[in-house]
Amino acid sequence: MQLYVSHTSPYGRLCLIRAYLLGRHDMQLIFTDPWQNPPELAAQNPFSQLPVLITDAGEAIYNSLLICQYLEPQAPTEAGFGAIGYAMALLDNTVNAFKLEKKAGESRGHFLVQRNLEAIARALPLAPAFHAAAREWPQVMLGVCLLTLKLRYPEIFAAHARADTQQAIAAFEQLDFIQKTAPETLAANTPATIGAILQ
Repeated sequence: MQLYVSHTSPYGRLCLIRAYLLGRHDMQLIFTDPWQNPPELAAQNPFSQLPVLITDAGEAIYNSLLICQYLEPQAPTEAGFGAIGYAMALLDNTVNAFKLEKKAGESRGHFLVQRNLEAIARALPLAPAFHAAAREWPQVMLGVCLLTLKLRYPEIFAAHARADTQQAIAAFEQLDFIQKTAPETLAANTPATIGAILQ
């Protein structure tokens, strides 16, 4: 299998971590920049979006949720579904605001940026309980999405996340698999396979 990702995409990071925790050491990693519309990415996904998984049968699967489900199709509990829904909504709002500010050059006062950030501030106190030591996928996904918010908008995370959430994320970001999939680590190493992340 091949996974098209970038060094910085949190959606790609979810798939990297899912494959890493499942021991898919032989999965090949292809790092690319979707903002440059590279033809090799468009050939696999005409929307030129990441991540993309190419299965052993040659099927292209888009969307991080679907890729993670394909890698391990076991359904979570009802509470797990709730955590996944919250995590993805948090991530979508974070990424939407960040793209408008950093890629489109919009100000923090742009109404769409404000709408996303206000939604995040409103939702953070209601976050599902997060446990840094848990390895159930909904918990790991929640941790990655909360950590992405902390990295992109630390002031909002600090002001609105509960104390227990902040403490758990502080522990989570010290874990080995989190540090090895951090954007700066991936950019420095550009591992060729999931197994290479372990080195």
